[in-house]
Amino acid sequence: MFSKKSFPVAIDIGSHAVKLVQLVQDKKGVALARLGMASLAYGAVGYGEVRDHEEVMRAVEELVTAEKIKERKVAVGLSGASAIMRTVHVPLAEGPALDEALDAEVSQILPFPLKETRLRRQRLRQVEIDGEMMDEYLIIAVKKKAIRDAVDLFKHLKFEPMLVDLNFLAIESAFSLSCVDQDGVPTVLVDIGASETLVHIIQGSRTLMTRLIPFGGAQITHTIGESLSVSRLEAEGIKVGLTSSPSPRAAAEAIRTEVERLAREVGRSCQVYSRVYPKDQIRRMVLSGGGVHLDGLPAYLAASLDIPVELSQPFRKVKIPDGDFDPDFIDSLSPIAATGAGLAYRALAAT
Repeated sequence: MFSKKSFPVAIDIGSHAVKLVQLVQDKKGVALARLGMASLAYGAVGYGEVRDHEEVMRAVEELVTAEKIKERKVAVGLSGASAIMRTVHVPLAEGPALDEALDAEVSQILPFPLKETRLRRQRLRQVEIDGEMMDEYLIIAVKKKAIRDAVDLFKHLKFEPMLVDLNFLAIESAFSLSCVDQDGVPTVLVDIGASETLVHIIQGSRTLMTRLIPFGGAQITHTIGESLSVSRLEAEGIKVGLTSSPSPRAAAEAIRTEVERLAREVGRSCQVYSRVYPKDQIRRMVLSGGGVHLDGLPAYLAASLDIPVELSQPFRKVKIPDGDFDPDFIDSLSPIAATGAGLAYRALAAT
């Protein structure tokens, strides 16, 4: 069906599950070859940090076996807690003067020591600020330890990490893969995980703002558990609609309270953006991650922020081989696997 050329697999390690995506490419375009998910034990991963390596490796091996993966090259993502992306403005300069100005800006935004960080900078454009022309740079800073840990984990599993990337950039690539962005309007990509929510605002190929909110679906599970005096497993089942609630009204109120809290946090990010870019208002919001199926979340975000909201569909224009995948499975998992899809797409471009 596909050419004999090897294509890397992408593995996204989340707080609740590991997702695997493999895209392949031939003369007719990009096609989906593998898509799967394996659950993780509670606490194995938290806030982007692997806490139980054996459990994560078990889940990865389960997926590799189930999907009959032979390819050993892998693309992996790093949590927003391990990296930052910011745009900074510096006076027009070159050489040492530019380096000094950028270092001064970076030192103010880094939440971790510079010596422990791998930095990348990209000049975006010139802008006028308070009557002075400035250079706008995108700064990407990643903890070196996070990169080493990811590489070591997959080498232990006999994989060859060929791409270690940021989840921020992966969800951006998933959006690009979906071929929705035909007009290049300012768009906010919101990835709702269990322990953190990524807010990534882009316009075309430009990154305008990125923010990590230390709040996600796990907090909603906790609130349901406290409100109903049920176990974490029961609360999780109630949250996703798989378990009946002893008090449907109390469960709905607990979910509504936390959904509103999440919406307020996302709204604050949009407000900060609006103050920085008053002429380029956000025109679209795209949701991804395990929290997208929270009851009422898309509608509440759309109404409270007055922004059209849609679920991420990274495989919308990807060829799906007849008979290989259940369409309902693709529709349900697509927004949850958006980070993996973006990683696979970026890895595909690197082959």
